[in-house]
Amino acid sequence: MTPSDIRAFFDGYARAFTAQNAVAICDHYAFPVQILSEDTGYVFRTKEEMLADMTGFVAFYDKVDFAEARIAKFAFQPLSPTFGQAHLDWALINKSGGPIIDFHTTYTLRLDGKGSATAPAIIGILAHSEDSAWKQRGVPVDW
Repeated sequence: MTPSDIRAFFDGYARAFTAQNAVAICDHYAFPVQILSEDTGYVFRTKEEMLADMTGFVAFYDKVDFAEARIAKFAFQPLSPTFGQAHLDWALINKSGGPIIDFHTTYTLRLDGKGSATAPAIIGILAHSEDSAWKQRGVPVDW
């Protein structure tokens, strides 16, 4: 799988977030998946578990005037034929076209399609700085 393939996958992921389509967002994952942030962590064993949580996440983004998720920086690190990591800097944009927050996230990917309808698929997230970015804006994270 090439870096261009991985970038196209994340472009689709960004479109799903921009559309606030919880089902389409969850379609980018293979299960189980682990998500870790500065303040908390989650393990979702099934798409249904994640979808139940993702609807709260989408509602939170609606409350902060979210309009678009932009990939500001992208890098792909292949680890093996089966696994890779993608490092993304995100810019969240409001409905007026201005910035909401910027943050960095690392995604662990399964590249071979096992456990997922498609390849690549996200199997892990390390959200390095999103919690801090919301705190700096004075926005309590309540998803």
